[in-house]
Amino acid sequence: MSLVARQLTLRHNGEVFLEDISFTAKPGITVLVGPTLSGKTTLMRVLAGLIKPDSGSITVNGNDVGKTSVKDRSVSFVYQQFINYPSLSVYDNIASPLRVHQPKISKEEMADRVTEVAKMLRITELLDRKPSALSGGQQQRVAIARSLARKSDVVLLDEPLANLDFKLREQLRDELQRIFSDASMMVIYSTAEPLEALDMASHTIVMHEGRVQQDGLALEMYSTPKNIPVAQAMSDPPLNLISSNLASKGSQSLGSALKDRFNGSFTVGIRPHNIALKSQKSNDIAISGKVRIAENTGSSTFLHLDLEDSQKLVLELDGSQRFEVGSAITVYLDHSAVFGFDTESGNTLFSPSAVR
Repeated sequence: MSLVARQLTLRHNGEVFLEDISFTAKPGITVLVGPTLSGKTTLMRVLAGLIKPDSGSITVNGNDVGKTSVKDRSVSFVYQQFINYPSLSVYDNIASPLRVHQPKISKEEMADRVTEVAKMLRITELLDRKPSALSGGQQQRVAIARSLARKSDVVLLDEPLANLDFKLREQLRDELQRIFSDASMMVIYSTAEPLEALDMASHTIVMHEGRVQQDGLALEMYSTPKNIPVAQAMSDPPLNLISSNLASKGSQSLGSALKDRFNGSFTVGIRPHNIALKSQKSNDIAISGKVRIAENTGSSTFLHLDLEDSQKLVLELDGSQRFEVGSAITVYLDHSAVFGFDTESGNTLFSPSAVR
């Protein structure tokens, strides 16, 4: 089984929505990662047949589905804004795609399938309720159960957890992995959260401005991104980007301290948790700045610094810590955790020596 997208392109009024999108999805979960407006939802709608691309093709199990109508495609779609029929019970919501199934199935077969997916999503006790009596997490489970009722070849999940609180997101994400781990269907799961891709540890596609930037395993792209958009898409909190011409503590530039990695000017990238208040190693790189703000979350503190030339840096520190706004401070970059990017193209010049 496979879904193959070849050179999908979509433009409107001179604006590029998708450009030369090509990838292959196989049974299991394929994760689309990218910021808002990167083209994830547009690609999903093209895969579902809701939007016709200007060029390119989509084949499912070897069959070109470009001319197949939406209702005849073996595709289910779960939107970010979970949609359930308010006048119907949970049972009837889940059963609704089966009532128009061709060839028709018996009431007994329908009941068996509804019970099966309700058990899978752990909502069996909710079958007699109306959506208005459910929590947000329960409503999303119902929407996902309805999408699975048809046993489609392809299931499209468009940021299905985005509107849920952290605890529910974490719980449902784990359950989705359980549900689809042995499934024969192909699941395309879009998210703006890199942690979801890393947690699922599956085939991942990074999108930016309507283009596929990199395609592979999430952990590989976290450690060796092809360019700045991929590094940013796979980093949460966001990756720090500063100039190698920035002065480190003393007279030498940041680039001079990294000349063993690349000789010349470039853009330095480093994740907030790879910067410390105290030097840990002999080759740590010292940088001085002034405290702009300290964000306390309880378990950690995000310290924002103003550097020279209007550049900025964010550190992620353990625990709740206090700092005086405007005070001078020196912090230390882990030399082995630094990325180097070409300033013009954004392409990666070098990656950290180890995954961090």
